[in-house]
Amino acid sequence: MVLLLSQLYFLSAILCALAATGLLLSPGLRVRSARLLGINYALYSFQQLLAVAILTFSWMPAVILRPSFALALGPMLYFYCISVTRPDNHFSRWNLLHLLPTLLLLIGFAFDLALVRWTDTTIVTSFTCYFLIIVRLLLSGPSGLKHLGPHSGVAYRWLLILAGMLLVNLMVEVGAWLESGADKPASDSQVILFGVLAFLVFNLLALGLALTRAPLVEWMHALQEKRLTRKNSLDDAETEQLFARWQALVIERALYKREGGVTLEQAGRIMGTPARQISIAVNQIYGGSFSQYLNDCRVKEAQRLLVEQPDLSITLLTLEAGFTTKTNFTKEFQRVTGLSPGEYQKRALSDGF
Repeated sequence: MVLLLSQLYFLSAILCALAATGLLLSPGLRVRSARLLGINYALYSFQQLLAVAILTFSWMPAVILRPSFALALGPMLYFYCISVTRPDNHFSRWNLLHLLPTLLLLIGFAFDLALVRWTDTTIVTSFTCYFLIIVRLLLSGPSGLKHLGPHSGVAYRWLLILAGMLLVNLMVEVGAWLESGADKPASDSQVILFGVLAFLVFNLLALGLALTRAPLVEWMHALQEKRLTRKNSLDDAETEQLFARWQALVIERALYKREGGVTLEQAGRIMGTPARQISIAVNQIYGGSFSQYLNDCRVKEAQRLLVEQPDLSITLLTLEAGFTTKTNFTKEFQRVTGLSPGEYQKRALSDGF
């Protein structure tokens, strides 16, 4: 039983560590909510590793650290929930006072104070309080997340799942507390085994959702887009000026002819401007996407070549215009002109274009 629990705790710790790494280091999730969720996962990973250290090595520092940091689980999940439910994403330094019990319990263990006798009671009370607080945050339903727009429903379901996992945590703590009163060793606890399995299944499912970019977790990327839009917003004059600069640069350097094309990130480096701003300028002024604008430039070049160099083979014309494949060239040409390249050339030459 001890070996099984240790293995399950260790596997769960690995899964939590992977999730924490993805949320904390992903450049596509530079928002407070994702970072706080990453910290939650890191804290759970730390807790699982401490459990392995206790079960396998009877490491005394882990016996002190695990219950102390258990008091931080409720507050950290609460921090994450308020970062999602508050439209301004406001987080005050006063919120850090929620972590004071963790510090006090660590001090209690360090100096052998009487308050450590109430460790189990304190942990159960903490989970109960924060579960009720989070439930209160969610009482208004998806309408309380209307600032997330079309993502409010899926974000609300995700928060409900997290609240449910906190409830499972609470139930496990209560069960373990009752079993400890009956002098039953933790290594023989069916309640703890149930809790470990429940969290392992949850972490496996959550990791699968993240890898497949399922809507249940993908909505956090929308917060990143919203943040970037605010950060990179331009007024009308600045947007027009930026698009004019980009348009002149594309023509001057024939960027649409570059081998492999030019990406939005490369355009940002060439112009010394955030790529997001270029994308916004093209969308607002041109009325199409960045890639569509470049393809339209290639089609214009192809139209010129069809008339000025009528003997040019379709393969050479495709490459000269900046397209990489004939299939893509034909598709984009018909999208813009409504004609195939051959039909366009025939009409243009017969009309004396």
